[in-house]
Amino acid sequence: MWGIQSLRWRLIVAATALAVVSVGVVSTVNILIARAAVRDTIAQDAAALAQARAAATADVIAVARRGVEALLPAVDEPDPLPSLQKVARTVGYDTTYIGYADKRTAFSSPQDLPPDYDPTTRPWYQLASRSEGVVLTEPYVDAGTKRLVLTLAAARRDGAQVQAVVAGDIFLDAVQASIDAIKPTPSSNAFIVARDGRLVVHPNLDLILQPAERLTPALAAGALAALDAQPVNATIDGQPRLLVARPIAGTDWRLVIAMHEGEAMAAVRALEINSLVGALVVGALSALVIGVLVHASLRPLRRLDAALEEVASGDSDLTRRLSTSGVREVARISEHFNAFVAKLQSVLVDIRHASTQVHTAAEEISAGNLDLSTRTEHAASSLEETAATMEELTDAVAQTAQHAQQANRRATEVAGAAERGGGVMQAVTTKMANISSTSQRVGEIVNVIDGIAFQTNILALNAAVEAARAGEAGRGFAVVAAEVRALAQRSAQAAKEIKTLIESSVGEVQEGSVLVNDAGAEIARIVEEVKALAAMIRDIAADAEHQQHGIAQIGAAVSALDQTTQQNAALVEQGAAAATALKQQAADLAAAVARFRIDHEAARPALPPR
Repeated sequence: MWGIQSLRWRLIVAATALAVVSVGVVSTVNILIARAAVRDTIAQDAAALAQARAAATADVIAVARRGVEALLPAVDEPDPLPSLQKVARTVGYDTTYIGYADKRTAFSSPQDLPPDYDPTTRPWYQLASRSEGVVLTEPYVDAGTKRLVLTLAAARRDGAQVQAVVAGDIFLDAVQASIDAIKPTPSSNAFIVARDGRLVVHPNLDLILQPAERLTPALAAGALAALDAQPVNATIDGQPRLLVARPIAGTDWRLVIAMHEGEAMAAVRALEINSLVGALVVGALSALVIGVLVHASLRPLRRLDAALEEVASGDSDLTRRLSTSGVREVARISEHFNAFVAKLQSVLVDIRHASTQVHTAAEEISAGNLDLSTRTEHAASSLEETAATMEELTDAVAQTAQHAQQANRRATEVAGAAERGGGVMQAVTTKMANISSTSQRVGEIVNVIDGIAFQTNILALNAAVEAARAGEAGRGFAVVAAEVRALAQRSAQAAKEIKTLIESSVGEVQEGSVLVNDAGAEIARIVEEVKALAAMIRDIAADAEHQQHGIAQIGAAVSALDQTTQQNAALVEQGAAAATALKQQAADLAAAVARFRIDHEAARPALPPR
């Protein structure tokens, strides 16, 4: 029920929003068009008002200008007073006067002037002397009357020589009043700005001759020309203003109207408020009408909802069918619902059969998983024992390989020592041969010494014979010869003993050399045997290392197989648990399907429309 109600509110809100948006868009477009039209009308009215008041001000100035021009002939009159008073009365001048080049003056009314008053030094005299025609001085506020005064002057020339300057002071009360009266809206005002950007006329007398830029930058001297072409938006005293300007003929002034934009657009704001109120009223009426229409349109759906609720509740009887008579759209929904219930009934029948089969298959899978789990556990236990044995065998082979490597290192060291011993024996043999050769040379030297001793003995004998022949003179020489002979004999005896010792040493050295040669041969044979033994030990060590690697790989494979077996056991247990859960879910599914009443049960008639 809440769903239909939500749909109803959504339709009401959507349709109401569409109506409100449509009204709002139309109202917004109308307001924008009205705002633009009102703005154009305000600008046109302000421009027309400014043009009219500027023309009126120009007429005042023109009349005053003609009055000054009428005074020019009075310069040549002996007594200009009557002319001065007549023009003052006719035009409305406060005072008319003439300043002569010789510094004389003539006024339309008595003046309290200082004795040294020189008209030729006054600004109005100098300005007229430099200009052609009638000139206007800057307006000023009279100190006594607090009234705005304007001086107009013109020079009377004789050729290029200025004879005199006629002038008149006129109160701009009419102009001031005319400008102050320009109020298109209560807060709007108008003022006159000179070409140099200074205020000539303004409701606030304190601003006279002050820069108009103080009011707003849009009134700067360089921006005044833009005001003639089109209105300009500006802010004065914090308020939005629409500035419209028109030039005053015969002067370098501009009349500016500052339109209060908020007050001028008040009608548009009233239109905006009225449009908003109208949109709200239209929205409320639209919501009411659309609510009634939607409520009437959804009445058949509420009836269908009640029928569906009755079918869905109770004992879940899927043999019920909705009536297909009544409103066309509702009838089609009833037909689709009946088709859906029929398909759902067929699906539930299939699910009931499938759940029974799944339950049976789950029981078989559970029994098979239990048997497989038991076998897997036995296999895992055997693999654990095999892995432990392989670890012990790996340790034994590793220890054997380690001992073989140590024996290989020892055999290598022994072979090296044997090789070094063979080298030493070879060196000893060489030394013995050298000693034998040296002994033989010593024997030869001893023979030489023995021969020398023999020769010395012969020479000593001959010397003794010669000494005997010499008699007493050769006795000393005979003694020396006897000593030399004795020494030769001892040398011969020593040489014989040395020779005997050397011959004995040479024999022993030769015997030792033979023994050393035999020992060297034995050591060389031992070295070869040790090398062969070292090679065999290296082969044993290499084989042991290969066996160690092979056994390690077998151990790793057994460990991996053990882990795989453990994982398989875990998977089998998970499969058993899943089979048990599947069996339970199949039972739950069968129980859930059993709650529905389907074809083989008693059918109830279709629900009548409500």
